[in-house]
Amino acid sequence: MGSVRKIKLAVFDVAGTTAHDDGLVVEAFQNAMISLGAVSGSSELANMTEYVNATMGQRKIDVFTHLYEGDSDKANTAHDRFIESYISLIQQGKLKEFDGITPFFDQLRADGVAVSITTGFPREILQPIIDGLNWADHIDFSVAASEVAHGRPAPDMILKSMELYNQKFNTEISPEEVAVIGDTESDMKSGVAAGARIIAGVTSGAGTSEQLFATGATHVLECASDLSTIC
Repeated sequence: MGSVRKIKLAVFDVAGTTAHDDGLVVEAFQNAMISLGAVSGSSELANMTEYVNATMGQRKIDVFTHLYEGDSDKANTAHDRFIESYISLIQQGKLKEFDGITPFFDQLRADGVAVSITTGFPREILQPIIDGLNWADHIDFSVAASEVAHGRPAPDMILKSMELYNQKFNTEISPEEVAVIGDTESDMKSGVAAGARIIAGVTSGAGTSEQLFATGATHVLECASDLSTIC
């Protein structure tokens, strides 16, 4: 794993990057909205779903706040229903990691690269994901969107991962030693904002190669484990 400056921290997204999404985000979103009165099959729900897909990777409370035009009470209620629905889908075993992700995490760490998981989900969803996929012993850090001031495309979760790295290893990591891996435009933009040297888009999720390059990807890969080919 060498190049100009060794990568010391790899910051991964979850849904669409390290775990199959398979429409679970949209399913949980639609379940939440229908429980609050949206009509299944309606143009209203279709338009809201289109916005959810367009903002994939962003903090979900921000998405609901936009959809409810700043009404925080309605947004928080919808967000709570979304969390309940997504956790239920996890508990049903519907979320699965991409083939080889856990061994790849282990390989990275054996090579001296710390692994951080970040997500647009709150901790209430991220922790069941980590537990459900048995990742706790295979990653170094995890940061939920609810734990930073700003969600993607802001760089806050990457910067928090770097802060956690510094605390664990008693050092000062540089953005030149960080790789960011994700499947959405928001992932790429957050990597650019953080100044990461490697910003790897993956086509296993929401974004196309063209979209990922257009929003800052330094590399586009078929899957997250292909990171080993570039760093």
